[in-house]
Amino acid sequence: MSSAAAARTIARSASRSVARRQMSSEPKMHKADKWAEFVSKRPPIDEIDTHLCFHPPYNGPAVAAGLFAVFCAGYGAMGFGMYHQQRKQGFVK
Repeated sequence: MSSAAAARTIARSASRSVARRQMSSEPKMHKADKWAEFVSKRPPIDEIDTHLCFHPPYNGPAVAAGLFAVFCAGYGAMGFGMYHQQRKQGFVK
């Protein structure tokens, strides 16, 4: 294959791989004239749940114990992994 043919093949395949795909229809956008209708259907602000993962007040000792446990588990896993590799390779008998 000549270098010109190779260049054409690469250019053709590159243009196909980079080409944007056409959407079957335009994206569905809310129109500004419908905004008042959307706002009127919302529940009152007091009933909206923000779906937070954690809700205060937090129990301080429980949080501290959980953080300490995660810290120790992480260091324990690394320590065991290093010990295991050293033992497997014959440095620790």
